[in-house]
Amino acid sequence: MYFRLEVIQKEDLKAVPTLYVSNHNIGALIESHSILFEVDRLFNHSHIVFGFTHPSIFRVPLIKEYYEWVGAVPATYEVAREVFAAGDSVLIFPGGNKQALRSLADYKKNSFRDSHGWAKIAKENGVDVVPITFKGSHFVNPVFFQSQWLSKILVLPWILGLKWLSVSLGQILMCGLFIFLMTLLSLPWWAIVPLGIFVFSITPLTVIFPSKITMTFHSRLKTTQMSQDELEDKVAEIMNQIYDS
Repeated sequence: MYFRLEVIQKEDLKAVPTLYVSNHNIGALIESHSILFEVDRLFNHSHIVFGFTHPSIFRVPLIKEYYEWVGAVPATYEVAREVFAAGDSVLIFPGGNKQALRSLADYKKNSFRDSHGWAKIAKENGVDVVPITFKGSHFVNPVFFQSQWLSKILVLPWILGLKWLSVSLGQILMCGLFIFLMTLLSLPWWAIVPLGIFVFSITPLTVIFPSKITMTFHSRLKTTQMSQDELEDKVAEIMNQIYDS
């Protein structure tokens, strides 16, 4: 098997409205699909967990349909209220693409203390929080650096609401392969360059290396017994301990 996924549960999951929060890495596609499909399996298809996704994704044809098929919904407070009111659950990656696209040198860092919306959603809706951690999924595609300016310069990522863009080995390989193939087809450079930029912009999450990935479901946090600051501190503490063992 190309990727070895180990799943650890620190307590049984409950089929009740819950906010699942997880750290985000360059292996984001592996993480999001692993959580949604694993939770669906554990609940035997009896409880739905919707994944929060940037609203701009739903403006892209085909990608929109696929994300809806796997259970993604626009990341808004209103949608969260609707999901919980229907008795379902929500999955959020609070760090967004800033955390997912961080450099390989910063693989231990997380952005949880800079993110507050997820905790506000949990408190406002009175739902418990189950932290989920991923270990090993940031090594599937070495990221050299990330930049806000690069996102603006290439335009497309910024239009899609992606404020940060990475430069990774996967992007370089995919872009290089595309340019090579287009050159073989004798496409003019005025066509190859913009198309190459497009390929580079949409391939940050390319997976190129196998890695053992550990997904851990941590103990449920009772948000009614905690202040928002206490909730944020507790989850940040859990995220900071991912690579301690």
